[in-house]
This record gives sequence, C-alpha cells and structure tokens, in this order.
Amino acid sequence: MRSKTLYIILLSILTLSSCKYNLSFSGINIAKNIKTFEIGFVPNNAPIVVPGLGEDFRNQLIDRIGQQTNLTQVKTGGDLVFNLEISDYSIAPKALTANETASQNRLTIKIKLDYTNAKNEKDDFRKTYSYFYDFSATTSVSNIRDEAHKVIFEQILDDIFSDTLAKW
Repeated sequence: MRSKTLYIILLSILTLSSCKYNLSFSGINIAKNIKTFEIGFVPNNAPIVVPGLGEDFRNQLIDRIGQQTNLTQVKTGGDLVFNLEISDYSIAPKALTANETASQNRLTIKIKLDYTNAKNEKDDFRKTYSYFYDFSATTSVSNIRDEAHKVIFEQILDDIFSDTLAKW
C-alpha cells in the first residue's frame, strides 16, 4: 500500500514538473519561456492632460509586475510588450439635484493597451480599460485627485494584470 502511494506521489511530481506553465497561488499563469517584459513611455492623449499621469501609471504597472512575477524589465525586445496610452481623462456630472445642478461628479480615466507576447502571438490583443471615481460636486478635483488616481489605477492595474499575466 505504501509503495502504491509513493508511486502516485512520484508520478504526480513528474507530471507537474513537465508542465508548460508556471502556476502559483496568486493565479499567475506565465509560460516558462517568458522571461522579460517591456513598458515604454505612456503618452497622455486625453483631452484633459494631467502632468505625470502616464509616468505614474507606468511606474505602478512596472512595480506590480516586478512584485508579483519573476519577469525582468528590459528597455527593448521584451518577451511581453505593454504599449499603453492614456486616451481619456474626463470629469462629468453623475447625479443631479431637484434644481438640476450636479450633486456628484465622476472622474473617469481610460487607458488603451496594445499587448504583444513575442513568444505566442495568439495572446496579442488591444483593449481599452476604464474606471471611475465619484465625488461630491462641492469638492474640488484637486482635493480628490490623488485618492481618485489611486482607486482608478488599482482597478485598471488589476484588470490588465488579470488579462495579461493571470489570464482569468
């Protein structure tokens, strides 16, 4: 009975060690031949340009990939290439009062991603990610900007990470 159990365990280890993908408890699903990633300059082509917004997002994505994977960042020739662009940054009324003035506003950021997997072009895709932050119309945008960017970036980073590295 012990030898049968030992045989099953050994067979399981051999089977799992020959898998094509690295699996982890964090849900990351990266092929073993993927070693590097590249993220270039993130242009801000939104109608409202917030200085440094593209660089802030880029740095946060680099940090996220660096902390949650074993991939190495390269300047060019990465196995995974993230071409990003801030395509929209808008503030619009969300809720109106009885006298038709805004009681809440919504800050929305949209980021376009052109993702390339140099090792498997079936994984390549283009997608626009969007998220928002609602705030009181009596509050100035400058007072909520840091918190809003944090909330919006966190959601968009989660979505990009899930679509590219976790593939959920």
